[in-house]
Amino acid sequence: MGVVVGGVKFFLPRWAHLGRQARDRHSRYYLEQRLAPRVAAAMPVLLYGRMGDEPFQEHAETINVSTRGAFVPLTAEVTHAQKLILTNLQTNEELACRVARLVRTEEGKLLAGVEFLQPSPRFWGTTISAMSAEGPGPISTGRDRRSG
Repeated sequence: MGVVVGGVKFFLPRWAHLGRQARDRHSRYYLEQRLAPRVAAAMPVLLYGRMGDEPFQEHAETINVSTRGAFVPLTAEVTHAQKLILTNLQTNEELACRVARLVRTEEGKLLAGVEFLQPSPRFWGTTISAMSAEGPGPISTGRDRRSG
């Protein structure tokens, strides 16, 4: 069983399911794979970058954080792999990062997963391993989000 193209018999249909199985298995594994555990945290940050030739900065609040980066809502139309500077406004520490993931919500909002160029366990003011050992609960930022 196979396909004949130009007098040559190809056996691709017989073995095609193996490639599909490998892709499916890899995509499931990839979706669940994390470089570091994430912890829900509303941390105030400032992002610096460039949109073409123009610099921009944007204040935001993280959705979650890890030793490798953060997930942040943005209004700036950043691109995948774009380099940014992320500043933790509680500590004034800053790190270079890149946009590793972009998600557009149903409401049209842009969420960006930013990855530090170098892992930094203490960037968020405490070690992520200590935070993640306490469970997936939110991290207190010392202020009430409802009060502004």
